[in-house]
Amino acid sequence: MLDRNKVKQFWDARAKTYESLAFESIANLEQNEKNLHLKINHESEKVFSWLGDVRGKKILDLGAGVGQWAFRFIEKGAKSVKAIEFSEELANVGEVEANKRGVQNLQFIVSPAEEFDTDEKFDIVLCSGLCVYLNDDQFLTLVRKFPKLINPGGLLLMREGMAIADRHEINNKFSEHLQSDYSATYRTRDQYLKPLLINGLELVKDENMFEEGHILNKYKETRLHLFLIRNKTNA
Repeated sequence: MLDRNKVKQFWDARAKTYESLAFESIANLEQNEKNLHLKINHESEKVFSWLGDVRGKKILDLGAGVGQWAFRFIEKGAKSVKAIEFSEELANVGEVEANKRGVQNLQFIVSPAEEFDTDEKFDIVLCSGLCVYLNDDQFLTLVRKFPKLINPGGLLLMREGMAIADRHEINNKFSEHLQSDYSATYRTRDQYLKPLLINGLELVKDENMFEEGHILNKYKETRLHLFLIRNKTNA
């Protein structure tokens, strides 16, 4: 089981790299400048090709970090973005950046994603690099909220680290890449989908973010994976 306090300490520390690292690197965790640009370009192209036109859409960004995806949605013409982030330090960085950019239709809310509640519904819910930092009870609590948060016919896009074979856990181990202790849980494809698809949701498509052999597939146990899911309920 992941220590929630240690996970939060890790992300609070990442917030302190603001203006010493590239903005996108803070939550993206890619330290290499060349690979960072490659990753941003590839991921952005793929995500927006899957989602289609987001102009005029209301978007909920769960586990928003400093708003790296939220700003992309705003640039693409989203009507509004609510960014939910449990590290107040990361949210503060996002607010500073929003002020610098003159962005007014982006709201940061400090809350664990699985505890966030609202009567508002959204056209698109993004869950990006969040679930790997949740224990199973937190993950299941979050999953049960999705049908209530997404408009009927609306989309959930999950961008998550996925275990290739068996569930893979890293619990407070030192990362040479990040020069910090790191914790995460990588679930298998079935462990992501089984609880999701019994809650009024249907899978549209899923695949790895990067093809096999890509330079950004760095670890033999895991792959970055995309799940596109539609809310088929009429609630």
